[in-house]
Amino acid sequence: MGVQYVYDADGRKTGVIVPINLWNTLNAGKPADKQIGIPNPRKYRGIYRDLKADLKAEIRDLRDEWNRL
Repeated sequence: MGVQYVYDADGRKTGVIVPINLWNTLNAGKPADKQIGIPNPRKYRGIYRDLKADLKAEIRDLRDEWNRL
């Protein structure tokens, strides 16, 4: 059995089913206590790093741009 995709009523992929042997292969050798993700996202803020910008307000403004179309 291979990887299986789960679709919603509109035909969009919403999930995936991975066979256990593939899952175990992907997770082999990874420490269980290792944190996933970026521990300090502030140092990866890109162009906003040196600005005193309100990121939540910027995100709201970006979302509003899509709604205006």
